Amino acid sequence: MKKRDIRNKRTINMLSSQKGMTLLATLIFVFVLVTLAVALLTMTNNDTKLSTLQRESNKAFYLADAGIEDTLWKLNTSTDDGGMGIDWYKEEPADYPDPGTATEYYQVTIIKAGEDAEGDAKIKITSTGTVIGGKFSSGKRKIEVTAEIDYITEAMYNFAILAEKIILFQGTPGPDVVGDIHSNDDILVSGHFADTYPVDSSATCSGDTNDINSDNIGTPTITLPFVNYNIIHDPRDDLEYKAIQNKGVHDDNVIVSGEVLEWSGIHYIKGDLEVKNGAGINVTNGAIIVEGNVDVKEGATFNILNDTTYINPADPSTALALVAQGDIKIYAKSEIREGIVQSVLADGETAEGFIELKNGCKVTGSVIADTVYLRNKSTVIYGTGTSDFTTKGDPFFKKTSWQEIY
Repeated sequence: MKKRDIRNKRTINMLSSQKGMTLLATLIFVFVLVTLAVALLTMTNNDTKLSTLQRESNKAFYLADAGIEDTLWKLNTSTDDGGMGIDWYKEEPADYPDPGTATEYYQVTIIKAGEDAEGDAKIKITSTGTVIGGKFSSGKRKIEVTAEIDYITEAMYNFAILAEKIILFQGTPGPDVVGDIHSNDDILVSGHFADTYPVDSSATCSGDTNDINSDNIGTPTITLPFVNYNIIHDPRDDLEYKAIQNKGVHDDNVIVSGEVLEWSGIHYIKGDLEVKNGAGINVTNGAIIVEGNVDVKEGATFNILNDTTYINPADPSTALALVAQGDIKIYAKSEIREGIVQSVLADGETAEGFIELKNGCKVTGSVIADTVYLRNKSTVIYGTGTSDFTTKGDPFFKKTSWQEIY
C-alpha cells in the first residue's frame, strides 16, 4: 500500500507542475515572432525589388518613347533648323542614335516599309529604351511605330489683296476694301483710304513703309499662289486642257468690239484680251485665262459671276476668275464674283505684271499681282468661298500605328 501511495503522489506532483509549460510557451512565442520578422523583412525586400524593377521598366519605356518622338522630329525638321530632314531614313545603316548615358539610353532603327497609293514612303521606326546596372536588374522596353508621308495643308488664298511689290490706294475717300492685305514690299496711300479701312482687317507689309498701319512693317514675305497654265497636262489642274474640253481656246488676240459675248466655263486666250467701249463679256461659272495683257476700257461691260454650283474646293481651277501673264487693267463698271484675279507669268509662280482697278470695278475674292493699284470707286471684298481652297504644303512623316513589343 505504501509503495502504491508513493507512486500516485509522484504522478500527481508531476501533473500539477507548470515550470515546463512556461518554457514551452516562451519558445513557441519567440519562434512565431522570429517567423513574422523574417516574413516582414522578406516582403519589404521583395517590395523594394519590385518597386525598383517597375521604376527601371518605366524609365526604359519613356526612353523608348522619347526615341520615337526625337526621330520623328529629326525627320520632320530640316538640317537648317537642327533636324536631319525627311530623307534621313534613306541613309545606311539605319540605326539612330545612341543618346543618353552609358547606363540609360535609347536605340532607334528605321527601315522602309513600302509605299502608299501615291507612291510616298512608309517607314517603320523601332525604339528600344534600356536601363543598365540597376540595383537588382536592368530594364528594357521596345516601341514600334509605323509612319507615312503626309502634307501640311495650307490655305491658297488668305488675302483680299496680295502683291509682290507695291500696293497703292488712291483717291478720296478712296477704294473700298474688306479683308486682310499684304505686300512683300510697301503699302502706299494717296488720299484718305486709311481712314475707312475696316479696323477688323489687317494690313501688313515686308517693306519699311505702311501708310495704313506703320506698326505692321517688316513681316515675313508671302509666296504668291501657283497657277498651272499648261505646265502639266492633267485634267485636274491644267487650264489649257480644260479650255480645250470646253471648246474655249482662242489662238490669237481677242478684241471685243460692238457686241457682248456670253461665255461659260474656262476660256484660254493665246494673246491679249481687249474689251472696247460699248462692248462686253459676261462669263457665268467659268474663268478667262490670258497669255498676254487684259484691257477692259471705260464704258465696256465685263462680268465674271461664279456660284456654289461651280466652285469646288477640290479643284483649284474653279477658284480662278481672271488670270493673265501680263497686265490687267479694268476701267469699266464691272463685277467679278467669287474668284481670283491674278497676274502671273507662264511658270505659274513669278509675278511681273500689275493689276489696276477703277471706275466702279468690284471684285469679290482676291487680287494678286506683282503690283496692285486701286483707284477711287473700286472695291475688293475677300470672298468667303475663297478661303476653302487649300494647297499641298511641305511633306512630313505622321504616325499611322503604335505598339509596344515588350
